[in-house]
Amino acid sequence: MALVLSICCLGGVVAQPSFVTEHARQIPVAYDVDVVVVGGSTGAVAAAAAAAQGGAKVFLAAPRPYLGEDVCGTYRLWLEPGEKPVSALAKKVFGEPPSSGPVLPFTYEADRPSSAAHPDTKPPSLLCDGQWGHAASQSVQYTEDVALTLDLGKEQSLKRLVVEGYQKSGVYAFAGLTISVSSDKVQWCETRRLENTNPDPEEFAPLELATPLVERARYVRLQVRKAPDAERFLLGEILLESAEPSPTDLRRVWMPTPMHVKRALDEVLVEAGVPYLFGCYPTDVLTDASGQTAGIVMANRNGRQAVRAKIILDATERATVARLAGATFQPYRSGPHTFRRAVVLEPGAPAEPRVGNDVQGRELSLRVGDGIKAYRAFEYALTIPMKDGSYRSFAQAEQLARDETFDPAQVDASEFLFQVPPDPLEGRARESGDWPGAATVSLDVFRPARASKTYVLGGCADLSRDAAAKLLRPLELMEVGARLGRRAAEGAKTLARPTGVRLAGAVRPAATTGSVREVLVGVRPTDRGLPTIPQQARSLPVLGEYDVVVAGGGTSGAPAGIGAARHGARTLVLEYLHDLGGVGTLGLIGNYCAGYRGGYTAEHDKEVEALGAAVHVIGKAETWRRTNRRDGVEVWTGALACGALVEKGKVKGIVVATPAGRGVVLAKTTIDATGSGDLAIVAGAGYVYAGAFHVALQGAGLSPRTPGQSYSNTDHTFVADTDMVDVWRAFVYSRQKFANSYDLVPLPLTRERRRIIGDFTVSPLDLVNHRTYPDTIYQVKGGFDTHGFTVDDFFLLNAQGPAIGYAPYRCLLPKGLDGILVTGLATSAQRDALPPMRMQSDFQNEGYAAGVAAAEAAKLGGATRKVDLKAVQRHLVDVGCLPGSVLTDRDSYPLPEEQLAEAVKSLAKTKWTPSYTRKENSPEAQSAPGLAVLLTQPCRAVSLLKEAYVCAETEDAKVVYAHVLGMLGDSTGLTSLIAAARSLKWDDGWNFTGMGQFGTAQSRLDSYLVALGRTHDSRAIPPILEKLAELTPASEFSHCRAVALALETLGDPAGARPLAELLAKPGMTGHAIATIEQALETATKDPNDTATRNTALRELVLARALYRCGDYHGLGKEILTQYAHDLHGLYAWHAQAVLRERRR
Repeated sequence: MALVLSICCLGGVVAQPSFVTEHARQIPVAYDVDVVVVGGSTGAVAAAAAAAQGGAKVFLAAPRPYLGEDVCGTYRLWLEPGEKPVSALAKKVFGEPPSSGPVLPFTYEADRPSSAAHPDTKPPSLLCDGQWGHAASQSVQYTEDVALTLDLGKEQSLKRLVVEGYQKSGVYAFAGLTISVSSDKVQWCETRRLENTNPDPEEFAPLELATPLVERARYVRLQVRKAPDAERFLLGEILLESAEPSPTDLRRVWMPTPMHVKRALDEVLVEAGVPYLFGCYPTDVLTDASGQTAGIVMANRNGRQAVRAKIILDATERATVARLAGATFQPYRSGPHTFRRAVVLEPGAPAEPRVGNDVQGRELSLRVGDGIKAYRAFEYALTIPMKDGSYRSFAQAEQLARDETFDPAQVDASEFLFQVPPDPLEGRARESGDWPGAATVSLDVFRPARASKTYVLGGCADLSRDAAAKLLRPLELMEVGARLGRRAAEGAKTLARPTGVRLAGAVRPAATTGSVREVLVGVRPTDRGLPTIPQQARSLPVLGEYDVVVAGGGTSGAPAGIGAARHGARTLVLEYLHDLGGVGTLGLIGNYCAGYRGGYTAEHDKEVEALGAAVHVIGKAETWRRTNRRDGVEVWTGALACGALVEKGKVKGIVVATPAGRGVVLAKTTIDATGSGDLAIVAGAGYVYAGAFHVALQGAGLSPRTPGQSYSNTDHTFVADTDMVDVWRAFVYSRQKFANSYDLVPLPLTRERRRIIGDFTVSPLDLVNHRTYPDTIYQVKGGFDTHGFTVDDFFLLNAQGPAIGYAPYRCLLPKGLDGILVTGLATSAQRDALPPMRMQSDFQNEGYAAGVAAAEAAKLGGATRKVDLKAVQRHLVDVGCLPGSVLTDRDSYPLPEEQLAEAVKSLAKTKWTPSYTRKENSPEAQSAPGLAVLLTQPCRAVSLLKEAYVCAETEDAKVVYAHVLGMLGDSTGLTSLIAAARSLKWDDGWNFTGMGQFGTAQSRLDSYLVALGRTHDSRAIPPILEKLAELTPASEFSHCRAVALALETLGDPAGARPLAELLAKPGMTGHAIATIEQALETATKDPNDTATRNTALRELVLARALYRCGDYHGLGKEILTQYAHDLHGLYAWHAQAVLRERRR
């Protein structure tokens, strides 16, 4: 079997230990506490809460994007026989709802045929097949009321009825149903009427109607009524629960949903006042002046930070912190080791557990949450050969386990393997017998003999391995955690605050030269002035050496590994999450919105289809994994790229944080597929994000998840991916928002992140004008699906157009750096060009192309600009990624003079309307066809437009020319523009819209006002102030933004008082979010909520304008200061940038 493959045969292994020198530096102190808890297990939460209740100041660092990793990550969510929750925390997490009986089988018939759009089978069966959750494929549609008669085969005692359906008000919904029962199908007795008063659920999620039953019957009739305002209704499943016990011998167990566990643990820490963060790996241990432990250093997407602490409570899976502190452990012996992994299938899935010499399994029937659906689950015990206890060995074991246990019918599975560690620590006491129980076990078995002020809460405690297995059951782990938390709090009271704290180090001979670069500001990019701790020069271990390393295994990273490996490169793909594919798999965006579907994307899609997985996104993730491994790529999940090794502008490797610590991976070529330019930026690349200029950012989501679901798209917040406080807020807030769902996706669905400044930056005009290049690397076939408002002049002039074009290789090259390519959302592009460029199918082709180019660069020692690009393009043409024309294309810019002249003429004929009132692909959406041409050369355009304005024969034409001239900073047509603005009343404005927003986001009058401000002419002030005086708290965001942009551009103090008076009106201020409690108060059930963003953005842009106009009684600065500390990273980033400006 595949499991006997030796992990000793890994490619890229460094034969002898080698190192890279990390020079001395200062590490910012993010938290200064009594007790730091490292790890996010149920026991860790219990310890942190108990320590806080004991009076200690506590911080918890969780490695994954949630708490409860010991049960949720391993999918060990059920209790074993005899385990009963006793403590308040245990009951909160594992308190079981009233038990339910088995689901009864039945057949049914309908008194009318189902619709062709969502037909039932013949004979009908879809409503009793155990499958629901997907409106598109697991529903039956009716356009009129229908009577469904269920036949149970014999008279049965009934306990409960559940009807699963789907709802989108005004489109598809059912009003309710009437329930009747019969024993002979002749005499019927009406027993219940159920009315559907539920609001719309999360997008495409099922809606449940349930009622208890007490009757005995063979037949049940459901008369389902269509909602009066709906065109149709969709049913997903009907379940009848029996009042009689199940005759089956299969063990049926209850478990809480992952969402319930994670949210309950969130609530415990929030209520206890314990600050905590997700995505943080411990990398080092601090010591004080006497050499005693004094806290930790942690790594995350915003670099490294120190946590100074009197006591460390190490709740990591393998006692990582204690190992870093020098504790002694028994050896992790080479040879076979036992691991466990769970795979979950839909009820009735035609699959059997795998069996063999190295794989043993047991089957469970799982009832999840308060539902009655019983999932099949296989819990496997796998024997896997391990070279050693290194992270690399565990990464390979994970892949081998998945090779053996993947099932095409699975709907969920363990994120990582479970093992009782075979290498316990040497404690101050040892328990060599059976587990004595959480209440009586000596706490000294959790105290390393050689690491002071440290406790180890986990399977590496000094216990017999049988006892350790019982400790790792969640009820025991929580009780021990609470005891250790109380002990830590008591101990902290007797200790002084550590002094002389530092990160000590020793330097060994280096395998290569270069500077280790990383972010050292705090847990937020906006942190400033934090205290620091000195780090001595030290050596970092080299974890491996490859031709190509891909940081990030998402939409572009997974195919990048494949492209590199197929062109001869020894390749490593690193991914922080547990699966490959990013937004397109774990993010549940399982459908292509737009984009080019040919090329490598077509190959990948065929492989996904051939795999035949029941759940598309699971099959897609597995296909990425299998194809990478088949092509020779090494895959590390749970690994976070957090720094770069750079020498003279050449990226030579990356710094990686893993569950086992931190090290360096050397590479000839690096591909930054982090989606936010994490590596390129720390290496020295310039980047663009929200700053003082604007606060525009595409909306983001964190979506609910149901087993078997492949699409769940939301847009309800903003998230700055590298702001660890913002990411924490988003997860906690979203779990509250979608509290009744099965789970939440593990990554924020951000559509816009930091973008590098590359050798070339793609603009919206490049796409609208179908610009060609000699170095085209991938095709762009999207649309301006902006998920918010826009900032480019093209959109400020209310123009729009198609976005079908190309992206050049140069936009993957960070300016000033060699040896690195950047893909995905961090590609060098203007923010308004990003929406059409970010289509999944296009990014997959981009990633594959980047992998090919990186492999070729590796043959040249990583010289990314010396690659034979025509050879790369020929291969991309051969595989269908690019058309043959790219081989002879040249840059189509600059556009010829005659085209500019014709564009000017065409403007006078244009009637512009705001694009938010129409679909992007409608005929009228192609507004101002000449504008996209003209704006490519603004200086020449101004000259042509001024001439056209003077010669215009109608006032309408003069207004058109004046409008464009004003937006380009010229006041030639000011009088015409003022007259046009004054002639208009406030028109229909635009409030912030995320989902479904295309193109511009302002009205005609809005655009005129912005253009007036752009003239920089004081004569524009009166008409702008006239419109400002008419605004009220009910006015749309676009109107407020327009006057704000106009007045702050002019910067005249005359605007200050009117702006302050508008902000003083009821409801205009007070929308900054400073605490998680405030954030949770704003959580609604709407998956695409915009109200909270609309009010905050309105307040922020008006306060910014007020501040830039000289302020009025300090109100502008006061509001900006509030937002400078907002939990939303975007708002904090923008407000701080504005406050740092020099005042006029």
